[in-house]
Amino acid sequence: MSQDPFYVTRIELIAYDKPYSEPVARNIWASGATQANFYLKVAVTCAGEERVAAIEGGLGQRSGKPMAARYWDYLETVASRLMGSELAPEKFLSGSMPAAARKWVEATDSLIDNAGPLDKRQWSKIQSAVTSTYKLLGKVFKALAQQEAAETAASDTALVEALFSRAQNVLYLPEAEPPTYTYQPTIKGKPQTPSEPLSPNSSNDTVLMLPLGTMDAKSHLMERECVRQGYNILRTGKGVFTADNNGQRFYFKLSRSPLVSIDAISLCTHKEATREFLAPLGFPVPRGRMFPAGDYENATKFANLIGYPVVVKPATGVRGIGVVPNITSDTELKSAFHVLESSKLGHDDFIVEKHIFGEDYRIMVIGGTVRAATLRAPANVTGDGKHNIAELILIKNRYRQNIPHLKSRPIVFSEATRYQLDKQGLTLHSVPTAGKQVILSGSCNLSQGGDSVNILHEMHPSIIKVAEDAVKAVPGLDYCGIDFLIEDHRKPVGETDIGICELNAHAAIGTACYTMFGEPVNVPRDAIEEVLIKNKLPLTPLPEDNIAVQVNIRGKVTGVGYRKWFARHAQRSGLTGYVKNIGPRQVEAVLQGSLVGITALTTACIRGPSEALPTSVRTTHLDVTHYDEFTLIP
Repeated sequence: MSQDPFYVTRIELIAYDKPYSEPVARNIWASGATQANFYLKVAVTCAGEERVAAIEGGLGQRSGKPMAARYWDYLETVASRLMGSELAPEKFLSGSMPAAARKWVEATDSLIDNAGPLDKRQWSKIQSAVTSTYKLLGKVFKALAQQEAAETAASDTALVEALFSRAQNVLYLPEAEPPTYTYQPTIKGKPQTPSEPLSPNSSNDTVLMLPLGTMDAKSHLMERECVRQGYNILRTGKGVFTADNNGQRFYFKLSRSPLVSIDAISLCTHKEATREFLAPLGFPVPRGRMFPAGDYENATKFANLIGYPVVVKPATGVRGIGVVPNITSDTELKSAFHVLESSKLGHDDFIVEKHIFGEDYRIMVIGGTVRAATLRAPANVTGDGKHNIAELILIKNRYRQNIPHLKSRPIVFSEATRYQLDKQGLTLHSVPTAGKQVILSGSCNLSQGGDSVNILHEMHPSIIKVAEDAVKAVPGLDYCGIDFLIEDHRKPVGETDIGICELNAHAAIGTACYTMFGEPVNVPRDAIEEVLIKNKLPLTPLPEDNIAVQVNIRGKVTGVGYRKWFARHAQRSGLTGYVKNIGPRQVEAVLQGSLVGITALTTACIRGPSEALPTSVRTTHLDVTHYDEFTLIP
């Protein structure tokens, strides 16, 4: 063996959705463990030789609980620190821990939030987590030192599929090229001219929006733009707030705003009602019919009546749940019914409709004008001839972590994923050839791992007109995400198949704002500006790099570590100011800095640390002053 240094070239970290008593890895167990919540694999390379070892450990609680979520964030940080490290050959081959290992496992802010003398049990768990992580890494390095050749167990199909059938969170840090996207539609079997490949986006807002955690970003994005226009905010729930300025008030719930009436929401919520409304007006909608839950016999007869291919989807579905497109036979239809039943909407009414060939698009219409057009490709990976499908999923998910709107929407393995792979004669173990695209989902929804690509600059004007006219036909609908299937968005209507699938009166407002590929479009800004224009109010935007606000939080916010939680997030976001208690159930803070950093924290204040129960958060504009740092006032 040469004396060349070793490098950590690949890390695979997977969290299971619940504890499992049977082991997944074949080589190492954490001592004393009887259940596994996460699986960690580390690969090191020296002079072309790769050594791989894996361990399993516990998150301490079922995933989704506060401590488990913090521990997962901590493990991601540890893995990121470890990736790319150089290891001295003498120490590595002896199985000893590298000198930098203590720094790798240092506790992070997200792990120690709301943990201190007032919560000994939580603090004990944190100390135990750091210690156990260090010990687990020790086991990895001992195993790596004992190996003489690359691990073969990782190529075991059953093992790979066992991991992914359980995975909830995934992290993968490989030596691999970033994923790209190339638009190349096919019309009547003939491939069209491909677009230039696009590289994945990465947003600086991702770190600033970390205080939001798993909170839905829709409400935050609307609040952000209201604050930018000089409005004060009263937030009384995770998705509910009021914006006011000089007596003018507007009310918001998630992405619902004064731009949409109740009648419009009622019509758009039900897919069958939308179709029945648009079809008589001459808009292109696919032929279809709704069936009661379980009425598969009549649904099959209808599919044969209108002719395959067809689509099956829940009548009131959201986020692409239970949707199976391009069904070409009775056998595939039966499998699609199973996928529908397996989803959480499987006991609702469902729709069978004619499948329209083409890509899925979300076109945002605000104030009667198209503002953004986002192509939504189904979850997919593109082969490089080196990595198997499981690894390609992990690679792509790592890049999704760099985009706020996609960070909590990874590609996951499910019954629907297995269905799509079976159709293509593939498994997670398959290694696709370079350039081969593998479809992993029948739904193009981003929540199911789909890609988002902004393409408005390429869209033909005739398609834009159809979108604007369809939204204008619904009274009280000044904000809408209209979903289309289009063969080629660059061609005019008449030369390309086109069909309206859905009108969404409260569409995810961050879709175009934070896309995987293509130039982002600030749809939330367009929406708030339209609210003001519609009410004949002036646009008075503040500078985004330096604003100041006072924040008053009421509720169970004292004696629960709220100020420490607030201060850590403010400091991590580069904000200045202070936080202090001003009463038995009230905290006051002043924040100065970037618009994104401030509004992400003020939105998150309605949640706070795990022991807190805030009831309201009031954010009021201040004149910008000068603070050198952020201070926690005793």
